[in-house]
Amino acid sequence: MKKLLIMMMSVFFLLNIVHFTVKADDDHDHKKYKYYKGDWGDDDDDDYDDDYDEDNEHYNNERTDNSKSITSQWYLWTRMAGTAKGELPFSEPQNMTFQNNSSKKQLSLYCIPMNGELFIPGKSVGEFLGAKASFYSASRILELNMNDTELIFRVDTNVSYENKIKTPIPARAMFFNEDVYLPISVVANGLGFSIKWDTEQQVIYFQEMNN
Repeated sequence: MKKLLIMMMSVFFLLNIVHFTVKADDDHDHKKYKYYKGDWGDDDDDDYDDDYDEDNEHYNNERTDNSKSITSQWYLWTRMAGTAKGELPFSEPQNMTFQNNSSKKQLSLYCIPMNGELFIPGKSVGEFLGAKASFYSASRILELNMNDTELIFRVDTNVSYENKIKTPIPARAMFFNEDVYLPISVVANGLGFSIKWDTEQQVIYFQEMNN
């Protein structure tokens, strides 16, 4: 009887620890969502192809006019919406080899070429480049922090908060294979890396821009 009582108390104690941990994660998640909810909202008003900010029509028109002569390459984040799409290095989803020229490390990840953009797992690539990455599952928000840069994305939206400034990204973030898939240019350029495609080696290189 005494052993049964001890076992029941142990189970109760463990359940309380799990509940506290999950609640703490949920609270953090909720705060992260609540902070940006006012701008992201729960509908599609974040779509830069339709509108940027109803209270800033002049900015929206100026952005659209300036983007007409710009071709958006898969390896460059122009931070502008509505640009023409360039060609991709390959057309079918596949595992690709990445190399961080700073650490000389390599990593193989599943990439998805789609609509003129090369989608990569944002959390995995962010960590590979040296960023601290956090994914908040309840609000479906990915946060990348590196040096003085903070990038925040939410699944199914085509905006980023770059150091708390609302900035367009060239395609909607999507949730796939337990990660937030984003255009490669947004993650790499946003964290201070340029991108180079080696056709012969079939390798994508990341190089720090300030080196």
